Amino acid sequence: MKIFVGNVDGADTTPEELAALFAPYGTVMSCAVMKQFAFVHMRENAGAVRAIEALHGHELRPGRALVVEMSRPRPLNTWKIFVGNVSAACTSQELRSLFERRGRVIECDVVKGNWRSWQPIRKRVWANAGLLFY
Repeated sequence: MKIFVGNVDGADTTPEELAALFAPYGTVMSCAVMKQFAFVHMRENAGAVRAIEALHGHELRPGRALVVEMSRPRPLNTWKIFVGNVSAACTSQELRSLFERRGRVIECDVVKGNWRSWQPIRKRVWANAGLLFY
């Protein structure tokens, strides 16, 4: 069973750490950590369901509640696109409205965060988006 784990700090979270978090609920086959999300593969469906129920909303890092849910395959005949350099003030509804002019949008997520440059005082807010549409 493939589980999606969102709101992960990929720079500070290891596959081993996630495997240890999920292990009490069943056999963890593998973990893959990306920048802000991860996938955990568990052997048993029942263990995966228990892990989702127990860990959704769990704070692995202070202030970062995990989003834990069954991974859903992308619907047939759809495209997933990445949009970078989106204004941090942009909402997912604004972005959805912009892209719906070109086709039906199935899913639209705007991911926001803080990026700190080498100078500790300067901060820049960034945002990226992912859209799934027909």
